[in-house]
Amino acid sequence: AAGRLDAMSSAFLSPGALALASARPRRASPRGASTSAPCASSPRGLPPLRVFAMAGQKDGRGGPRNRTGRTHDPYSTPLRDANRDRLYGMLTARAAMTLLTYLTEINKAGATFFQEYMANNPIPYAFWASGKVKDVSGETFIEGLLAMSPTNIEEKYRDNYITVDPPALAVRLLDIRLALRDEWIADLAHVREENADIMKVSCMTSLENSFCLDCD
Repeated sequence: AAGRLDAMSSAFLSPGALALASARPRRASPRGASTSAPCASSPRGLPPLRVFAMAGQKDGRGGPRNRTGRTHDPYSTPLRDANRDRLYGMLTARAAMTLLTYLTEINKAGATFFQEYMANNPIPYAFWASGKVKDVSGETFIEGLLAMSPTNIEEKYRDNYITVDPPALAVRLLDIRLALRDEWIADLAHVREENADIMKVSCMTSLENSFCLDCD
């Protein structure tokens, strides 16, 4: 390969440029190393292939994003991480409660199954609760539904059963969680106005109280 490259260089370069290139000193190779020997772990002398985890993921297989990957902020603090994890957990819990309300109206057997699952797998998103990141954020709750197989639930007073598909419930839960996210963003857009209203009411109340004291 080196001889072929030298032949191509001599064919396309001028005599002066070729002489200058040949006179340029070459970097010395480490002792005991051969410059022409290919890499043992890769073909055609290429550097060995190394697989790194993608930024914001727990592994290189496209797994769930970790704390820093959700915000893409390298300066995220532990307090911000905790607030975000508990916010995700509250979002998942409220989505589960919404799904339970829907199931109570249209699917009694599915509602019974999902209510028992919620009772056996609570999401510890409250500030006084503790748990792993996946537990607090609700990922364990959703992954548990996705890992379950269809379950047959017998109906009372009937010689029949109803099949409940937990992975399908998990997909509906994710859709509801996304819809609630949009509603929360729209509602939280008025926080600045609400803060101004609270300060306005507080200042007016203090002013009225001061006038009453002066009058007394």
